[in-house]
Amino acid sequence: MRNILLISLLFLTAFNTIAQEQGEKPIHMTGVILDAENLDPLPFVSVLMDSGKRGTVADNQGYFSFLAFPGDTITFRSVGYQSRDFIIPDILDGNSYSMIELMVRENLILDEVLVSPLPEMEAFAETILKQKLTNQQRSQISNFKNELNQILEQEYQRDKPYYEQWRYAQIYDMTGIVPPNNFLNPITWTNFIRDWKTNSNRRD
Repeated sequence: MRNILLISLLFLTAFNTIAQEQGEKPIHMTGVILDAENLDPLPFVSVLMDSGKRGTVADNQGYFSFLAFPGDTITFRSVGYQSRDFIIPDILDGNSYSMIELMVRENLILDEVLVSPLPEMEAFAETILKQKLTNQQRSQISNFKNELNQILEQEYQRDKPYYEQWRYAQIYDMTGIVPPNNFLNPITWTNFIRDWKTNSNRRD
């Protein structure tokens, strides 16, 4: 708060010094800046004086207020609009002046750009294949493939039980037959016992 008061005091002191040097009374300028096409307020337009040495910025409704002298040239600038100059009249009744500034959009003419595709897919593939990869790029591609394979394998192992359940549900929906449960399959148990005996004999 103290800094704001100090800056305001310095500004007023400097302005009073300029006024005394010029021997003229300052004028309180107020106004609003609008779009000349649709008359909408233009927010945050730069309002400059003395070739940019002094100035202010309009608020979000296009309103501005500042002190100036008769004969000063005010320049209005905003991105996408043509700059406008206004000279404060030398003869004014009173010490205030209000105005409405209409700003015209600036139309930019760009050079023509021609965009054309490659004639055929083979030509596109040939263009890509002609690109030479550096050793660093080859290493990055190889690392990316390895990381991608690891991620896919981890996701497969994580989702494998759900995939099996989904597959059984699909078979039941299409055929109406409940998929066989290998836990109750006698052939599976026979193979298990046979393999177990074979391994036991090998150990002995």
